Amino acid sequence: MEKVLAIFNELTENEFDYLKLTSVNVNVRKCTCDFNFIYPASKETQITTRREFVEKTFKKLIRSSATVSIRLKKSHFDFDFFKADFFALLSSYPTLANTLADKDVRCTQGEEGIPVIQLALQPSVYDYCIAQNIRKDIEDYLSVAFCEPIGLEIVSSGVENATPIAEQRHLSDYVLDRPEEGRLIRPQNVEEFIGKIIYEPAGYIEDATSAKENVVLCGTLSKIFENTFKPKNSEDATEKKFYKFSIEDYTGKISCVYYPTKKTIDQFSLLSPGKQIVARGKTELYKDSLSYHIKDISLCTLPEEFTPNHLRRRVPAAYSVIFPQPYVEKKQASLFEAMAEVKTIPSFLRGKTFCVFDLETTGINPDTSKIIEIGAVKAVDGKVTETFSTFVDPGELLSERIIKLTHIEDADLKGQPHIEEVLPDFYKFVHGTVMVGQNVQFDHGFIKASGAPMHIYFDNPLMDTLSLARTYFPGLRNYKLETLTKHFGVVNKGAHRAIYDAWATWEVFMKIAEKLN
Repeated sequence: MEKVLAIFNELTENEFDYLKLTSVNVNVRKCTCDFNFIYPASKETQITTRREFVEKTFKKLIRSSATVSIRLKKSHFDFDFFKADFFALLSSYPTLANTLADKDVRCTQGEEGIPVIQLALQPSVYDYCIAQNIRKDIEDYLSVAFCEPIGLEIVSSGVENATPIAEQRHLSDYVLDRPEEGRLIRPQNVEEFIGKIIYEPAGYIEDATSAKENVVLCGTLSKIFENTFKPKNSEDATEKKFYKFSIEDYTGKISCVYYPTKKTIDQFSLLSPGKQIVARGKTELYKDSLSYHIKDISLCTLPEEFTPNHLRRRVPAAYSVIFPQPYVEKKQASLFEAMAEVKTIPSFLRGKTFCVFDLETTGINPDTSKIIEIGAVKAVDGKVTETFSTFVDPGELLSERIIKLTHIEDADLKGQPHIEEVLPDFYKFVHGTVMVGQNVQFDHGFIKASGAPMHIYFDNPLMDTLSLARTYFPGLRNYKLETLTKHFGVVNKGAHRAIYDAWATWEVFMKIAEKLN
């Protein structure tokens, strides 16, 4: 990768030598490759005007049959946003994650205004951090994640004359669902099997993202494959066995490797798919893929009822990009004639707040497609009070099929906010509501997939007009929104546009609500 960057800088005469590659995400199954760059805030104008040139030039250098995408993001250090990702980074160190509180992570100002991150640790945890060389991991993260220089100080709260704190920052906008618990899984009924018995709790597999020593993970075994290898630098030409398999917990799956000894090979053969284990070993990166090299294995039982302890973004105190519009009947009547008459409000709607929403997307798969429009109406006690509507720039061109279906064109999306800007405001808009949609699982799947990387979780109660209509109005030829609007006499002024479909879905929902208790 460094060679490609060197060639790129040579071709561009070092015009963009400030670009920093933060990550490369390769999906072999989907045949995609995403290159993520950051650039200094001072270079924003230059990148804005030359973005297309940068993307085209770099893509020419990547000789791959995969679909290559180039993402350019402005580097901006914000302490509160930093803390959220920082706590996620430290979750792979359970001892530290369980003892480090929000107040222990502070930001001071160093020489020439350079921000300095300071960790104030208990003496025992301080010693643990030194032994684990956590400083290097944090400094590597800061180097990759930001263009601007950022200092780091790790001090023991028990050491006199520790570096004074220049300022006390307010609490982070992020919090664990259950702060006292940490991001850990506590296996039950642990039994010694191979190596030292493992009593400590296991980390989440989804938090295992980099090379580490002494990593404890647990999960259910998949099918085990036996392989052989010839030891390097050995006169013994005898092939030795090793085993490949994976373990899966409640948060993810990881590929595992185990090299047995003569004493443990028979014992390992007693394992079979479906067994639950807790393991200790090291994670290693190989060709952009993480594998878990296991040393010790204990049998266990995973907790039957387990809910991942999300690092969750708090609901924003205010809207910052998309500001909902108050619904005024007389202004909307000309656009939405069906809303002009006062309707009897079904008793089911009273005392509740609903958000009826709809999305337009670039495709049907939330893993590969993107949101291009969000439309929603909020109703309190059966009366619409606010609307939320915005285009979303997907960072890619639309297909002819999507343009024909939605009547949204690339020009409509150019200059619109990106999903990272939009979703926090939508999160605030839907807070405390029951989310309603036509085939709601489809739309919810997209906002769920888009929100998770930002620590935003849309876990509101859901109601689906499609499934409700099937239950309470059997016998229709189908249950598409178009069919339901015709059946109920609802006028949809702009089918396949998010805000209009949201309005139509709300009116359909009102009709269905007459059947609900």
